[in-house]
Amino acid sequence: MSSKFFFITICYNNLQGLRRTVDSLLAQSYSNWECVIIDGGSKDGTPAYLEQLSAIQTKIRSISEADHGIYDAMNKGISRIQPCDYFCFLNSGDSLFAPTTLEQLDGAIHAFGNQLPAIVYGHMCEEFADGKQIIKEASNTISLKKGMFCSHQSMFFHYRYAGLRYDLKYKISSDYDYIVKAVKMLKHPSEMQLLDMVISRFDMTGVSNNRRLSGIKEDFNLRVENGLCSPASSAVYAARSVGLMNLKRFSYPLYLLIRSKTTSNNQVI
Repeated sequence: MSSKFFFITICYNNLQGLRRTVDSLLAQSYSNWECVIIDGGSKDGTPAYLEQLSAIQTKIRSISEADHGIYDAMNKGISRIQPCDYFCFLNSGDSLFAPTTLEQLDGAIHAFGNQLPAIVYGHMCEEFADGKQIIKEASNTISLKKGMFCSHQSMFFHYRYAGLRYDLKYKISSDYDYIVKAVKMLKHPSEMQLLDMVISRFDMTGVSNNRRLSGIKEDFNLRVENGLCSPASSAVYAARSVGLMNLKRFSYPLYLLIRSKTTSNNQVI
């Protein structure tokens, strides 16, 4: 029996990115999926596009209304999940790696037999403005205090997580907090499985170092509040993230080399 996948996509004034996301879903060779799109009341033509899309695509539903930010919109999406096997947060600009991604994912999941994982995750492809593509491998070593071991676009959560919500007190790092809480809900480490496949693509043209610096500050508090480590240890991880952020900005090839040799943390910084 095939898996049913459900996607939550949020957007705001990013019609071009939203089209990219939707096109990647419609191009799938695998048909057992649905998507809900949460638009924050865009002014760039997105509401009209969504109205037309919903009229012809029964797999896609949408709402367009004001919200209180990214994570409020994602919570709205979670509350609209239909019964499924796994769900994924694939936001505007994100896309599935290939037309056969869901077909491959379904096969990989069912290879586990009756012991279906609670969380499955895989690799991601970073795409830059100059056309360069870099495969960013997810880590098979889980160390929550170091950060996100996988990009959220490449993670699929079992339907049992449909009751979990993003904490709105975090403006940037609530996805990290969400994953920490999701992993803590596992009954056994084997319930989370790394799949050796590239699942998603991420558009790197919108990455902001200023925003990342604010995220590092939130990460510091998040680690302490979740009991992952002491304030002193959290400060060390924060300093490390700042260093990697600056290295990535000025010498991306060297950043990749150091990351591959010295860290099991694959957080986008």
